[in-house]
Amino acid sequence: MSHPTAFAPLANRAFLTLWVANLLSNTGGWMASTGAAWEMTSLTQEPIFVALLAAAGTLPMFLFCFFAGILADRFDRRLYIIACQVWMMGVAATLAVLAFFGLLSHWNLLALTFCIGLGNAMNAPAWHAIVPEIVSGPQLRPAIALNSAGFNLARTVGPVVGQVLLGLVGVFLLFAINAGTYIGVIFAMSSWKRSAESRASQRREGFVEAARSGIAFVRNSGELKAVFARGLCFFTPGIAIGTLLPVIGRFELGLDEFAFGILFAAFGVGAVAAAMMMPLINRLLGPDRANIWAMGIHAAVTLVAALAMTPYVVGACVALSGACWITVIANNGASVQMILPNFMRARGMAVHQMVFFGSMVVGSLLWGKIATLLGTQAALILSAASLVPFTVLAAWIRLPRSTLPRT
Repeated sequence: MSHPTAFAPLANRAFLTLWVANLLSNTGGWMASTGAAWEMTSLTQEPIFVALLAAAGTLPMFLFCFFAGILADRFDRRLYIIACQVWMMGVAATLAVLAFFGLLSHWNLLALTFCIGLGNAMNAPAWHAIVPEIVSGPQLRPAIALNSAGFNLARTVGPVVGQVLLGLVGVFLLFAINAGTYIGVIFAMSSWKRSAESRASQRREGFVEAARSGIAFVRNSGELKAVFARGLCFFTPGIAIGTLLPVIGRFELGLDEFAFGILFAAFGVGAVAAAMMMPLINRLLGPDRANIWAMGIHAAVTLVAALAMTPYVVGACVALSGACWITVIANNGASVQMILPNFMRARGMAVHQMVFFGSMVVGSLLWGKIATLLGTQAALILSAASLVPFTVLAAWIRLPRSTLPRT
């Protein structure tokens, strides 16, 4: 049997249109996120506020994602996603107006970042659920990897362009551009025609009934529990270098705006490279072992970054960190997608996102507090050390065999 290439799903016109629109939107999002992180370090030098900014964007995923999954399984997913995009466009526009008039503070920046995160939380389950409606079979895993690659390609381009514009114009322009990029997703989603079969497969359950059936499905699925447990072993201990990157760039390395953007982009470079190589990596190692290797490498590069705090070394470590993250995220996401039936897909993906972002919120706050008390270098060393036993534990928790095809 022939193996699909990394780019095979792009031959599907509907997937290509949505992928490009999402790429542009994510680029605007990363421009705004990097600008917000820089702005926060201008408003306060406390590492805990930088960690709170990261947590503000991810906490809604933990709090509201399951609720969003229920809604996405009950209502037309296309219209639902459009509504979420309109909400986020409005919040981004509000940030732009406040920045233009010099009214941003660390508190309203946190609050509006939370509102953007709320939009992402409500949008994410439906977005993940429509991917198997557009592509299926052997192309599903490459499609999920491409979505992750697009996200991280945006993470590569957005911070660099954003920091250049930040230095020339100001942070309000980054927020304004982000607001405008949601229009592309709204247009692409409006032009996509869902199949009658996909619409019919959704069950119009009552809200309480949908919640109960979703919880029961997850509780009774040992396969889902295995994937979630593997994720917890990595995301909470491994988030330190990502959370503390603004502090590392501005205060430990003393970078200017442009170099700060390059440092953020390094993560995306590594992630995109790994996504392009993922079909080969999974064919050689299998997704199970590939994830374990990624966890071990991530622990090593976190330690190296802590011990050799120079721009080039940290940049290389951040790039390798990006490659490790994309490997774990894409393989875990594909495994969950293959387990879930369509009528349960949004709720199941919502729980997956809750585990993912909930563990990152806990990790962000934990490592931010440790960095405040003991210093950034100590936090990175402790992160690397804690990943070692969790990697050993993850190796004992096998991904379900049914989710490990090498095609």
